[in-house]
Amino acid sequence: MVKDDPGEDARGDAAQSSEEAVMVDGVRGDGGREARGSSKGAAGSVGVRLSEIFPRARFVACDDIVARGCHDTPEACRPGDLFIARLEDGGDGHEQAAKAIARGVAGIVAERIIPTFGTPLCLVPDTAWAQARLAHALAGDPARKMEVIAITGTSGKTTTAWLTASVLAEGGMSVGVLSDLGCLDGDATTPVPAAFDRPAELAAWLGRLAATGCTHAVIEVSSVMLARHALAGVSCDAVVVTNLASAHLDRHGTIEAYHEIKERILDSLGEDGCLFANLDDARVRRLVGRHTAERRHRPRRRTVGVGLNRRADLTATAVERHLGGQTFLLRHAGDAAAVGVTVPVASFVRNGLLAAAVGIAQGVPMELVARGLESTGGVPGRLERIRRGQDVHVFVDQPTSGHALASTLTSLRRLTPGRLVVLAEEKALGPLGGGGRFAERVSRWCNDCLVAPEGVLDASAGSRQLAAYARIDRLLSGLGSRDCVLVVGSPPASRPDPGDPSDPGEPQVPLAGVVDAWLELAHPADETVRRKRAA
Repeated sequence: MVKDDPGEDARGDAAQSSEEAVMVDGVRGDGGREARGSSKGAAGSVGVRLSEIFPRARFVACDDIVARGCHDTPEACRPGDLFIARLEDGGDGHEQAAKAIARGVAGIVAERIIPTFGTPLCLVPDTAWAQARLAHALAGDPARKMEVIAITGTSGKTTTAWLTASVLAEGGMSVGVLSDLGCLDGDATTPVPAAFDRPAELAAWLGRLAATGCTHAVIEVSSVMLARHALAGVSCDAVVVTNLASAHLDRHGTIEAYHEIKERILDSLGEDGCLFANLDDARVRRLVGRHTAERRHRPRRRTVGVGLNRRADLTATAVERHLGGQTFLLRHAGDAAAVGVTVPVASFVRNGLLAAAVGIAQGVPMELVARGLESTGGVPGRLERIRRGQDVHVFVDQPTSGHALASTLTSLRRLTPGRLVVLAEEKALGPLGGGGRFAERVSRWCNDCLVAPEGVLDASAGSRQLAAYARIDRLLSGLGSRDCVLVVGSPPASRPDPGDPSDPGEPQVPLAGVVDAWLELAHPADETVRRKRAA
């Protein structure tokens, strides 16, 4: 079994506060105490038998262990806890077992025989996977109560997730969403920012979705989550792969390691599950080949391919496409439906095809699939428009990888008859490969580019910020109806928290806000008309 990925600090993947781990039915343990803390698993006082979730495990000094919580750092352990001995770049958890035993743990999960001085020991092939699996079990395995759609890829995950949710909701299903944009349960109307990349966090959110009546859970799955085995024990009804390129090499080291981690998503596909794949991507086609080979041993698994440039189960034909939006014809099994959206790029159509394929597989009629794609109106932070009555087309994007940025710029360049200008937040360049790589990409497609420092509109703005604003003013003043502006911003998670007491300064205005304010000032008459119409 593959070990946890290098470069990732995966400590704390299971429940963050201690719970009891006890033995029952004649199996040794301390028992008797109530579980502590707010992270008590759904298994409650009954606990989880390790022999049931790790059927091939070997037990030493006991027949079984019943766990109600765990830790992978001995300092966090208290009497009755379960200690997970993990292998990480920062050290070998097996060497810390004695410290955990001294603190009174009820059992140890390890990958090899170690001295435990009579403390029960459970041996598993991979303690990182075991800890992740235990996190879901302690939460009561909530994923089993819903249809789970897991979406991964280098780019397009967020858009595909929300388009899929919209299509399924149009089909009358109760859908919960876990994505970078936020998490939405069955009771909420707007997504809330939340972390779910660690197994215990993911399990808790899946429990929340199930508790609020969701029948379907759409999960955006990053390479970090896969490296942490966040889906350990989760049987996905659908796995969606948008594309596979090069990204996050700072975390995973090499392209090969990154792709190997991404391929772990297939291990979470259920016996009756379906793989939905973008066949326009060569690396995804190779992944489909692996999946097809494995189907000889799992014949009930299926594959559905989508594409714009290759033969596929689901395809789309462009009717018209311009900076104002696009219309395309969705085709499947002799049926067709027209779809009109305001987002003009080709990647949006591919993401829409994947969402449509999932919806059709779930029994959503084609006309409702089309309505679901149209009703989203786009995804926040993904090529949003700024409209202030100006002639020039202005979009705001928050790409999380260089691949996503390149895809957007390619489409906008083809659709822009005039000048294509990029305005980028300086802090947004990190996830895109840094300033040098960003400049290289932008120079291929754009006529001009400005990287703006933080605090352009701050009261304490210095000469660098003022010079940047002056250039923004000159750039925007010289653009017209044939031109296009792409504002590249940083994701909300990378911005300072306005409520952070450690940051006494005023909240900084994002670059998109600067551009929006400039356009509003430049077109006051149009704003007045809009207000009158709204009244």
